Amino acid sequence: MTMSAMFFFKRIMVVFWALWWMLAFLTDFLGGLYLLNVFTEPWVPHSNYPALVTSLVQYDAPNWLPAVFFVGIIAWSLLSALAFIFAALTPAQPSQRWRERVNAAFIISLGLWFAFFISDQVVMMFDLEQNHMVQGGFQLLTFMAIHFLPDD
Repeated sequence: MTMSAMFFFKRIMVVFWALWWMLAFLTDFLGGLYLLNVFTEPWVPHSNYPALVTSLVQYDAPNWLPAVFFVGIIAWSLLSALAFIFAALTPAQPSQRWRERVNAAFIISLGLWFAFFISDQVVMMFDLEQNHMVQGGFQLLTFMAIHFLPDD
């Protein structure tokens, strides 16, 4: 059975999100290792943790809370990346199994975006919220495209 061009495009969208989430995970994970002094050179961007700390200052949050949130974000990013990789590695044909794995990957990762949206609103970081809305909205758009565009 040959794969149609449209289904191939849908698979490319899933591979794109697998790569994007893996890079998001690695950036934060390696940035966290830098902040723990595992690396001595800042060769990995690590701006997300300081922004998290800054956003929680207004609530006089305990010092350990940003670290807990950061570890949670890293774990959720890894879970999202692994779910997309798992979906991308599913046999190359339109099937119920492929759709279930793609749905799971999008639901897991969109859950993180939704958590970001709410968190941004709570800490009133509207510039960050706009960035999250654009990225999360783009992911939702690709999810909808996978379901609404025909396979053939």
